[in-house]
Amino acid sequence: MRFILLAVAMFLMTPVHAWEPCGIFIRIQLSMVDIHPEYGHPRTPIEVPQIGQSSYTLYFLDETALTLNIYSEDEDGNETLEYTTSVSATTTEVQLPSSLSGTYIIEVVRDTLCFRGEIEL
Repeated sequence: MRFILLAVAMFLMTPVHAWEPCGIFIRIQLSMVDIHPEYGHPRTPIEVPQIGQSSYTLYFLDETALTLNIYSEDEDGNETLEYTTSVSATTTEVQLPSSLSGTYIIEVVRDTLCFRGEIEL
C-alpha cells in the first residue's frame, strides 16, 4: 500500500511539462548561434530550447516565451523568411502551414539568444 501511495504522490508532483509524447515525434537539434552583444553574456547557464516535431506540428517541451522563424535557403545560401510566430510560455504546440515542403532552417529566438537547426517538412 505504501508503494502505491508513493507512486501516486510522485506522479502528482511531476510537472506536466516533464511528460512528453512517447515516440510520436522527433527532437529537433538546435545550436546557439548568437548572443546579442548589446546585452553582454548571460550570467546563468544557457539552456537550448527543447522542441519536438511530428509532421507539421511542433511541440515545445520548455515553458518559455520565444519567437519561431522558418527560413528557406537557395543554392547561393540566401535565406528567405517563410513563417514566423511568437510562442508564449504556456504554448505547448504550434501547427506549421502545410504549404511548406522540404528542408528549412528553424530559428528560435529567446531573450537575447538565437538558436538554429534544420527541419524537414
